[in-house]
Amino acid sequence: MKLKNAVIIFLALLPLPAFAQEAGANIGLAAIGGGLAGLGAAVGIGILAGRFLEAIARQPELEAKLKPNFFLGAGLTDAVPIIALVFAMLVMLGVLG
Repeated sequence: MKLKNAVIIFLALLPLPAFAQEAGANIGLAAIGGGLAGLGAAVGIGILAGRFLEAIARQPELEAKLKPNFFLGAGLTDAVPIIALVFAMLVMLGVLG
């Protein structure tokens, strides 16, 4: 639990140097936001795949029913960082920020 708190504090303090620069603040924050979105999606898909494999191991006859739901969930989970990266690029280009 202490490691989790340390990671949260580290991630909260990470963008502080970006605020010190006026011109490059948006670029740093956009990069951090895109990275965190990708990290969150990777963790989500890892949990999703693990639970899918556990379900298949317990009841192999349900594989045909569970597989489409797994791929739908993985696709929707992958959509989040893609959208976040588009917004991050728009911020870096100066369109949104």
